[in-house]
Amino acid sequence: MLNVIFLILYVFTSSFFSGTTLYALSTIHLLICVVIHLRQKNSLITPIFIFYIGVIIVNIANIALISKIGTVNYKTYSYILPKYIDDAAKIWCISSILFVMGYQFFINKSLPAIDFELKKKIIIQNLFWILVIINTLSLLGHGINLRGTQVGRIFGMVNSIGILFYARLWASENNKTYRFYALSLFVMETYIALTTSFLRFELILPTFYLFAGYFIGKGHVKYIFSYRIIPLLLIVMLFSSVFSSLQSNRSNFISVFNEENNQGGANDNSSALLDRSANVAQITNIVNLVKQNGFYNGRASAPILTALIPRALWPDKPLIQLGTWFALEIGAAYKAENGRVNNSINMTVAGELYLDFGWIGVVVGSFLFGAFIALLWNSTKFYSSEYNISGTIFGGYLFILSIGSYADLQIVITLISTYLIFFVIKKIVRAT
Repeated sequence: MLNVIFLILYVFTSSFFSGTTLYALSTIHLLICVVIHLRQKNSLITPIFIFYIGVIIVNIANIALISKIGTVNYKTYSYILPKYIDDAAKIWCISSILFVMGYQFFINKSLPAIDFELKKKIIIQNLFWILVIINTLSLLGHGINLRGTQVGRIFGMVNSIGILFYARLWASENNKTYRFYALSLFVMETYIALTTSFLRFELILPTFYLFAGYFIGKGHVKYIFSYRIIPLLLIVMLFSSVFSSLQSNRSNFISVFNEENNQGGANDNSSALLDRSANVAQITNIVNLVKQNGFYNGRASAPILTALIPRALWPDKPLIQLGTWFALEIGAAYKAENGRVNNSINMTVAGELYLDFGWIGVVVGSFLFGAFIALLWNSTKFYSSEYNISGTIFGGYLFILSIGSYADLQIVITLISTYLIFFVIKKIVRAT
């Protein structure tokens, strides 16, 4: 009922409420959802809870970015179109609430389960040492390049979310060995991210998985609101303080922390992370494209269909790069002589649905997308056992996607293919 009330408010007040007011209204709605979630008897960390937090952050970032328009501090996302802010806010807020409604409507439904457990301690120990060896080879420059393949994606998930797996065991069993495993992988992957990663977000991922695993292992969301959260807050504050400087040190982030005089961008750093969380610029440009060209009727999302064709059958299959296509389409990028595009901007699921199919796409698509995430989450049986390795890996992946509020519809194909791989793995394990 709460969601229906706020949906009605968005629909009937958006014609005279400003975009800033709609973002604020959405924030109030989701804060109420957070409180309701926390008051449940067995309140657990789930994708929908993380989605609430993620959308709240986006809303606050949008409000902050809008407030900078026309000021000397307005630098980031200069491609924002102020005249379409109100439309963008309406699209985002209605899409978000319909996602929540779709998720909650299918909260007790599931795809076939993909869970299987690693109960033998020797296997858990060997998995840790395998990850250590592979990470060590990567640090030494001898890592296996599996980028762009399904095997690479699964291995990357096991490697990163292995931190969450061991941290969860550490917290649930108060086991010092698992604590050593979790912290060792955390240190190694953080260092690898500092020295080799291109995306700034990858730098904070090991921290997210470490604390997520720990709090999940504690068995209740209430532990997040205790002194245990202080180290995480300090790391996030440090990350935020150098976020803008990291932009010019890609693939060598560690140099930012090694520089003795890294003060030039101090003012920019203070709000760069929050600005980066905003999506109002993307969606205002979505509205502009529709005003200029009409709805795309599926053309924007059509490249996703090529992902359904195995590369074994189509060796020269082009990469799906919706972000670069969108950046070119709105004039926020250019293609170099070597054919590479210098920028990539996500459309957001809400924006892509609106661009292709208008309000029908937003309403139906957002509801179904929320339902889809619920079905996937329930298939993990995440809380059935701390030793549920496949459920932990895939569930952890859903966590990280939820905090980002999902970039675009390309993620649907990724989720389907990843789910199918885990489903097949479970069948193989059961058969042996």
